[in-house]
Amino acid sequence: MKLFFYRFVALTGLFLTSCVNLKTVNTFGSSAVTGLQQGSTVPATFTSVYTERTLADSLSRHPFNRIPLIGPEFTSSIRQDSLRSYQLADSLTLAVTGLLADYFQAIADFSATGSTFTPVRLKSAAFDQYLQGSRLKLSPDQTAAANRLVNLLGSAATNTYRRRKLSILITKSHDDAQQVLSALVFAYERLADVVEISRDQAYGHYRNLLIQDPALTYSQKRELAQKWLNTSKTIDQTRQTILTYVQTLKTIQAGYREVYKNRYLLKSKALIANIDPYLSRLKALKADLEQLNLTNGRLNP
Repeated sequence: MKLFFYRFVALTGLFLTSCVNLKTVNTFGSSAVTGLQQGSTVPATFTSVYTERTLADSLSRHPFNRIPLIGPEFTSSIRQDSLRSYQLADSLTLAVTGLLADYFQAIADFSATGSTFTPVRLKSAAFDQYLQGSRLKLSPDQTAAANRLVNLLGSAATNTYRRRKLSILITKSHDDAQQVLSALVFAYERLADVVEISRDQAYGHYRNLLIQDPALTYSQKRELAQKWLNTSKTIDQTRQTILTYVQTLKTIQAGYREVYKNRYLLKSKALIANIDPYLSRLKALKADLEQLNLTNGRLNP
């Protein structure tokens, strides 16, 4: 009887530990989805920066058509139309963000500790065809990685995958997810660069206005100077928001590496200790982004 009791206690403890650790993975997956979705709150896109700067100044002053964006070269027709290239870059970041959000939602669903399992549903069934378009700026390896994620998620929605298969899902898809995450990180780093360039261009615009019109009164010059300061502050705040989002993406990358390293040890208490710092970091970055967006709202009512 005692032997049965001890075995029962041991099995109960193992079950509870497993649930706790799966809950940690579930929380990480959900936190990754939340972090990715914050990209929609970033107060700039490639297209918006292009449009704002070309409306404010002559297009001939701007090297937009010479700024490399993300991935391999566009076709020559797209490269010559810099507005179109910026629109395509925005389309790509939006599509990749959606794919990754679906992917980490799948991780969260597979690691749910309840008795029910929610099948994964893709937001866009034609995403693989979208990525294969010749004008999109993913490398062949990144495109293949994204397509494998799509195919894996599609099978997860219909096959017999359950929580016990979580380690298999992670093993199959980790490297592809990291490649696609890297593409998204690079895209937003380039967006931060474009915003920084727009700051230099805005400075040149206001400087030219001051130099080229000798009839400006002191008060008019003072007003222009104040406009430049306000513009500069807004641009700096926008760039900081983008870079904070980049840190969110990199934290998701690093945290998921830890999940991958422990994919065969999902019952280990060490998993909790390894993942918790990334959860805390994602929570802090979420608060930072919310505060930055609140400030952006005050600067641009």
